[in-house]
Amino acid sequence: MTRTNKLLAVCAFAFGLTFASSAFAACNARCFDTCQTGAINRCLANGGGDRCYEDVTYAHCYRQCGCIIP
Repeated sequence: MTRTNKLLAVCAFAFGLTFASSAFAACNARCFDTCQTGAINRCLANGGGDRCYEDVTYAHCYRQCGCIIP
């Protein structure tokens, strides 16, 4: 591999990491935590038991708080 190809590969890798991290940063963590806790508490109040801690219980929180990667 030539020096130019190695430099291009490193640049592409760095760009990919930056792009991926910016997608995760768009997620509002406080919104998600509040939504998740509320959904779990509602499920537990309705007698859901252990299934309340599964992702499907609070899956709507990802989209609601902007945590979906486009």
